[in-house]
Order: sequence, then structure tokens, then C-alpha cells
Amino acid sequence: MLEITFLADHDEEVGKKSKGKFKLFKKGGKKDKVHGPTLLNAYEWGTEEVSQWLSSLGLSEYRDSFIRNDVRGCELLNLERRDLKDLGVSKVGHLKRIQHGIKDISHKMAAADKSSF
Repeated sequence: MLEITFLADHDEEVGKKSKGKFKLFKKGGKKDKVHGPTLLNAYEWGTEEVSQWLSSLGLSEYRDSFIRNDVRGCELLNLERRDLKDLGVSKVGHLKRIQHGIKDISHKMAAADKSSF
């Protein structure tokens, strides 16, 4: 099993500062770092994990909208450009950053699945 750790929380334990990145750790035992923002997998994220992810992208202004619209991991991974616009994301740079982040999550989940076999 894997768990998500928001590095701002984790780094306080080791005395380092982070800019809101996520790391994936094997659950239980020694915490081996694995790259990628997933909680078991992003399909299981709740609105809080999605909010933290938005903050890690520097887009915390959209947190309330995503929470109000109950965007969880499953919905996040299936958002399209028009959905993002409906959520109030209108700046092209913000749209691209979110789309790239979603693609990055998908790729990292696929890589984690391959490495778990």
C-alpha cells in the first residue's frame, strides 16, 4: 500500500522547507520515497487531497470551487478544458498548469502500477 505525504508536513519533521510538493511512500515500515502524487492512487483522493494538489501547483485560488463542486480524484483525472472553465479556471496558464498536472498524475500512477508488479 502507498500513502500520500504532503511534503510541507513531512519536511517539518526533518527540518526542511518545501514548496508544496507531494511524495509517495510505501505504507508501513521504512518510508521509501517513490515519486508521484497519489494516495493509494489518485482515484481515491477526496476533496482535501485535490485541494492540497491545487495548492502544490500554486493555484489555491481554485480550492473553494473544486470543493464546492465536489471534485475528487476520480473527477479530477477526467476533467476536460470545458470542465475547468465551468469551475472558474479562465486563465490559459492556469488551464495548462492543471492539465499538465493531471497528465503528470496519470503518468506517475501508471509508472507506480508497473513497478508494483
